[in-house]
Amino acid sequence: MGRLLGLELTRLRWRRAVVVLLAACVLVPAAIWVAVAVETRPLTDADVQRAEDQVQAELQQPYLRDEIERCTEDPQMYGADPDDVEASCRSMLEPRVEWYLTRQPLDLANEREESGIGVITILAALAMLLGTTFVGHDWNSGSMSNQLLFEPRRSRVWLAKALAVLLCGLVVGAAVLASYWTGAWLLAGARDVQASGEQWALIRNQNLRGMLLIGLAGLAGYALTMLFRSTVATLGILFAFTVGGSIVISSVLGEAAARWLPSTNFLAILQNGTEFFNGSTEGQACTEQADGTMSCTNMETLTLAQGSVYLGVVLVVIMAASLWSFQRRDVP
Repeated sequence: MGRLLGLELTRLRWRRAVVVLLAACVLVPAAIWVAVAVETRPLTDADVQRAEDQVQAELQQPYLRDEIERCTEDPQMYGADPDDVEASCRSMLEPRVEWYLTRQPLDLANEREESGIGVITILAALAMLLGTTFVGHDWNSGSMSNQLLFEPRRSRVWLAKALAVLLCGLVVGAAVLASYWTGAWLLAGARDVQASGEQWALIRNQNLRGMLLIGLAGLAGYALTMLFRSTVATLGILFAFTVGGSIVISSVLGEAAARWLPSTNFLAILQNGTEFFNGSTEGQACTEQADGTMSCTNMETLTLAQGSVYLGVVLVVIMAASLWSFQRRDVP
């Protein structure tokens, strides 16, 4: 098995389409990092001055005075403080400088939930394409039958290729995610942005789960291609599952479909649990918790374990069907 695995890793490394996808795994996150760095750069005096000028221009508009007058005449409709109606109306309606400062400072907690998830999602999609492209070439070129001449035990061939794709996804995921967050750490240091040890632990744990998802995404793409023996067919199935499957689930289950969407379960694994709308229309009351978050009766939490079972069952079914098909069907 060790010799076969080494051979498949070599074949994977020399596949040109795979090299292009690996380059994309590096370049796309790098572009996202640059975008984050630009969008969160510190505000200049010129930015603040432009915002102040916009505020002054808005304060001179007749419609604003009319709106404040309507608010003072009917404070209940606007939700103004009845004890100091005029001040409350002005506070709510008059523009503020911060409304026109479009850039927000770097926030690592926010980036973990936005760009961090985006990077992992993109890497998982690229890993899936990598697994599909890698073995799809063997079927398209007819070299699969030649490979079985040297190793007739089909299960060993299937497993060696699967391990090569899985290892590639894990290594690439670990390297790219480590590089991305090292860049985020350097950027935060340059801008004197502090993050607690707890926040870095959340980032680390999310990246570990993300690395595993990236590797398994590549494995899923490989298994599907071994089952359908065509890169085009696999891409069609993946599109149907991610897009068409979501539409079918939503049409059948209605507003309660979020629990069974692949994207929801993906986020549940990545974020160690995620909230989703359960479709309930009764008692939609929200209360503020002690930590400042809102808890609503029509929202439920999908746990890491539930998301893992959902996607795990899908992956196991795909792999079992793929291995059975490869062992039973004739190889042209």
